[in-house]
Amino acid sequence: MNDSIDIAGATSSLAEKAQSALAGLRADRGGEADALVPEGHVFCGLALGDRDDMLRFLSEQAVSLGLARDAEALMQAFLKREAEGTTGMMDGFAIPHAKSATIERTAVLIAKDRVGVTGWDTMDELPVRIAIALLIPDTADGTTHLRLLSQVAEALMDEAFRDQVKSCDDPAGLAAAINARLM
Repeated sequence: MNDSIDIAGATSSLAEKAQSALAGLRADRGGEADALVPEGHVFCGLALGDRDDMLRFLSEQAVSLGLARDAEALMQAFLKREAEGTTGMMDGFAIPHAKSATIERTAVLIAKDRVGVTGWDTMDELPVRIAIALLIPDTADGTTHLRLLSQVAEALMDEAFRDQVKSCDDPAGLAAAINARLM
């Protein structure tokens, strides 16, 4: 009996699953451009007060963009997830995410505040300046949001990527930087 583990095969399988999830995300957008994060999903130069203001802003934008039907239902889904454990990370980043019946299709929204919002528990207690929000419909595969969340969290471990995102205040440039890393 051979008890060895095929690490290369397992890694390849995980990479294929991640690529499949990304292809599914593109299909969920109804065949739009290949960008995971379109420029129109990036909001820079915001002046929001606290975590709930940012989550409300993201919820309202999701409805405006046709990504969700009900801003209040989406807001409650974000808050429910925050009650389970903060999505605040470090270095001014948060990854709020919601899985809800109100969400029409899988999407990523980026909100960048000029000074940082308060009231978001983070590992380093710094205000959140950049939220990378993940919207997942209830009908999505159970692992879709976990794969996407994993990719975003892994990208945020890279200091050069964080610096690039923090220094960019242009929606097109920010979308390009995130797409280059996640696609």
